[in-house]
Amino acid sequence: MIRILHSLGTSYRLHHERQPLLEWIGIVGALAFPVLYLLRQTSIVPPRYDDLWLRVGATLLCIGLALRRKWPARLQPLYLGYSYFVVFYCLSFLLTYTSLKNQGGTLSMMNMVIGVVLIILLTDWRNAVVLLANGYACAIGLYLLTDPSSQVPDDILFAAITSILMLVAGALAHLGQKRAELERMQRLYAGLAGSIAHELRTPLAQVQHALRCIDSEVPAGSAAARAVQQGHSAIHRGLQSISITLQQISQRNPAPAELGTLSAEQCVRKALDEYAYDSPQARDCVRLEVEQDFQFRGHATALELVLFNLLQNSLYYLPLHPRLEVRVAVKATPTPRIVVRDTGPGIAPEQVPRLFEEFHTDGKAGGTGLGLTFCRRTLREWGGDIECRSEQGRFTEFTLSFMPAPAWAPALPSPVAGAAPRNPMAGRTVLIVDDQRFNRIVGRALMSDLGLNVLEAEHGQQALDMLQQGTLPDVVLMDVNMPGLDGMTTVRLLRDMHGAAARVPVFALTANGSPSVQAAARDAGMQGVLAKPIDIEALKRALATAL
Repeated sequence: MIRILHSLGTSYRLHHERQPLLEWIGIVGALAFPVLYLLRQTSIVPPRYDDLWLRVGATLLCIGLALRRKWPARLQPLYLGYSYFVVFYCLSFLLTYTSLKNQGGTLSMMNMVIGVVLIILLTDWRNAVVLLANGYACAIGLYLLTDPSSQVPDDILFAAITSILMLVAGALAHLGQKRAELERMQRLYAGLAGSIAHELRTPLAQVQHALRCIDSEVPAGSAAARAVQQGHSAIHRGLQSISITLQQISQRNPAPAELGTLSAEQCVRKALDEYAYDSPQARDCVRLEVEQDFQFRGHATALELVLFNLLQNSLYYLPLHPRLEVRVAVKATPTPRIVVRDTGPGIAPEQVPRLFEEFHTDGKAGGTGLGLTFCRRTLREWGGDIECRSEQGRFTEFTLSFMPAPAWAPALPSPVAGAAPRNPMAGRTVLIVDDQRFNRIVGRALMSDLGLNVLEAEHGQQALDMLQQGTLPDVVLMDVNMPGLDGMTTVRLLRDMHGAAARVPVFALTANGSPSVQAAARDAGMQGVLAKPIDIEALKRALATAL
C-alpha cells in the first residue's frame, strides 16, 4: 500500500514539474467560486441547497494555491500535498456533493463534467481515477449521512460511474498507443544498432587479427608489446560496448532451460575482471566486498551484462569526481543480494522513480535509455529485482536481489587443483563458410589454436556441394551475409537434405547480432549466433555445446 501511495505521489509530482498550472487554477478557482455563487443566488430559480460555507472554504483553499510563491521556504515541500487536497475537495468532492443536494439537473451535470475535465488536466490518469472515485464516495457518503431518507439521483450516479469508466478506458487506450510507439522505437533502434555494429565489428576484427600477428613477433615486455596490449584493450572495450548496447535493445532473456546454478561471488569477480575499464584509475576505484557467497538460478553472461551496465553508469562521472569509489558487495543475509554503490554525484529524488523507464537516460551523453530497463527485466525473469537508492551529492546504490537456488539444485563443481583440463574438441572438424577470405584466415587461426581441423567454403552453394559429396564436419560456422545463397537460406536447404548432413550443428557468424538476426537464425535451424570478431571464450562455449 505504501508503495502504491508513493507511486501516486511521484506521478503527481512529475506531472507538475516546472509547470505553474496549479497557480493559475488557484486564481481561476478563487474568482469562480464566489462569482458563480452570486450568479446562482440571483437567478430566477435559486438552488435548493445553499453551499455558501463550502464555497468560502473552497475560495480560501484556491487563494492558498494561487499564492505558491508567497509560501515560506520551509513550507514549500508541502505545497504539492496541499494542492492534491485542494483538487480533491474543490473539483471532486464539493461539485458532486452540491449536485446531490440540489437533486441533480442539467446545471449539476455540467458542474461535474467541468470537475472531471479539470482533474484530467491537473493529474495523470491514475491519480485522476483515485481523486474522482474517492471524491464521489465521500460526497455520496456525507449526503446519505446528513439526509438518510434521500436517495442518490440516477443521473448523478450514472454520470459518476460513466466518467470513471471513460477515464480508465481512455487511459488504457493511451497506454496501448504509448506501448506501440515504444515497440516501434525499439525495432528501429535494433535495426540501426545492428547495422552500426556490423560496420564497426568488421574492421575491428581485421585490427584484432593484425595485432595478434604483431604480438607473436615482438619481444615480450617491450614497448611494442605494451602498445599491442593497449590496442587489444581498446578493441575489447569497443566490442564490449557493442555487446552491451545490442543486449539492451534485445527483448529476449535466456530461456529457463538455459539457466543454471551459479555462485554470486564467482560471477561478480569474473565481471569485474572482464569489464573493459577506460584506465587503470577506473579499475583501482572499484572494490569487491564478499560478506557471504550465495547460489542462485540465473545466466552468467546476462548477469555480467547487468553488472557491466551498473559499472558503466558508476564510472561515467569519474573524470569529474577523481575520488569516486565503487563498491560491489555480495551478501547472503538477510536476503541474497549484490549491492553496487558509488560515491558519485547521486541522482535527483524526482528522477529515481523513472530510472527504469524505457528510453530514460537521466541526461547522460551517449546513453540508450535501455540499460536499467534491461537490468530490471533480467532480474525479474529470475524471480529477483533491482532497486535504486540515492542521495544527491553523496551516493547512488543499486541493490540486486535474487531468489536463492532451490535445495535440489546441484552444487557447483570445484576445479581440481593441478588437474590438466582435457580438450574434448581436439581432432574435430569445423567447416567455415564465409565469402571474405580474411574472415576465413582469422577463423582458421582460432580453430587451429583449439586443436581443430578446418575446412573452408567461399559461399553457401559450395558448402552444400561439399556436404552432398560426403564431407561431414562436426560443426559448421556459417556467415549470414553472402552473395548468392545467404547463410539463412543455406541452412534451410541443409536441413532439407537427407542423412547425417542435415543434423550437423550450425552456428551463425555475423557482425550484426541484433535480436531479429538471432530470431531468424533460430528459425532457420541454427544452434546459435557468434558475433564477429569471434570471441574465443564464446567460441569455446558454442563448440562445447555442439561437440
